[in-house]
Amino acid sequence: MPVDLFILGGMRMLLVTWGSTGDVAPYVGLGVRLRAAGQEVVVATSERHAPRFRLHDIPVHVLPLARQEESALAADRFDRWQSPSRIRRRVSNAQDIAQVIARGVLDAVGQGTDVILAHPLAHPLCAVIAERTGLPCVGIYTAAPGMLLPRLSAPPVMSRHGYRLAETLARAAMSPLYAPALSWINQELGTRRRKAGALGDVLRGQRVLHGYSGALLPKDFPLSDGHACVGYWWPARDPGWRPDERLVDFLAAGPAPVYFGFGSVSPGDAERLGTTIKEVVRRLGVRAVVQAGWQGLDVSADDVLTIGECPHDWLFPRMTALVHHAGPGTVGAGLKAGVPTVPVPLSLDQPFWARRMTALGLAPTFLAARRLTARELADALHTTLHDRQYRDRCAELSKIIGSEDGAATVLSSLLSPEYQTPSCNS
Repeated sequence: MPVDLFILGGMRMLLVTWGSTGDVAPYVGLGVRLRAAGQEVVVATSERHAPRFRLHDIPVHVLPLARQEESALAADRFDRWQSPSRIRRRVSNAQDIAQVIARGVLDAVGQGTDVILAHPLAHPLCAVIAERTGLPCVGIYTAAPGMLLPRLSAPPVMSRHGYRLAETLARAAMSPLYAPALSWINQELGTRRRKAGALGDVLRGQRVLHGYSGALLPKDFPLSDGHACVGYWWPARDPGWRPDERLVDFLAAGPAPVYFGFGSVSPGDAERLGTTIKEVVRRLGVRAVVQAGWQGLDVSADDVLTIGECPHDWLFPRMTALVHHAGPGTVGAGLKAGVPTVPVPLSLDQPFWARRMTALGLAPTFLAARRLTARELADALHTTLHDRQYRDRCAELSKIIGSEDGAATVLSSLLSPEYQTPSCNS
């Protein structure tokens, strides 16, 4: 069960996060728990995500990223081939994002903080700012760089050397995205001690807390020195949230449905994906709840209901199976609910988690979103629904995950002497 900690004399914490909705939602939950424990939390994030924190009375230092987010959304389409010009635009946009985050974090630090808590996308920038200003910095991760190359980091038999290589290659690939912002930080703070683009150097020796269950990783998973899995920090429901009456009526009208949702990714044309879902529902004779997501899915059928945002901790226990993109937060929510899943990953760390689910016997297979067909999805979902071993295995993991409290472990780590500064209890 979650632990409620209250610590007198709280620290001033700057929580820096950005990305997709799935990226940010766990940090809302973490921020809520830290504030409930008596800590002073300020969040640095974009205006698009600011309302999620403000609903819980968490102050927000806005990072002006609206233009860059619009460009990223426009580029986040299903493309089998990226032209050189498109790649250059994406790189330039990512560099702009890093610049904005760097300026915003430095400004927020100037307003007073005791420790910086950094999302992995912001961690290289926060680590350098923290070093130059004499502050502690802790990486707060829901994914690690090595997970971005799952063919190396999570093949059928995981290799320590394979993961290390994946981590090195991922950081090398990302270094150009941060180089201009890191150079700016060095110039702004009057030092050139470190090569601007060397992410491996910037992040070496950094303390990082990973917000997912170690039960999903191999026993000898090669986390870097200073890294530790602490368990999930769960999204916080908006105060006053109530389920849509249409959804409540639909759930009461028949057997538990199958959930289909792909979060903030775009696995192909929305109309084509909707047709695939309808065909799967027809073949298996099941009911379905479809979450619209960023791609705006809208599936209309007698046994299908399309919904907008809905807290997974409320929705998933009411489902009989899940079909989703295998983002880390969605994987965790499904396992916490004990509901079996067909993972349909698209990119980033999603294939890593999909591979781990199949390796652990939590799912019969995973299906690449780019090659998804109604026949393959119907076959995989049929096995998931009718082979009891997957439901039993998910129930076992649900007990383990439910016994962990990632937010309490983060707080305990932050209250260790190395993060205490004279201002913490003044």
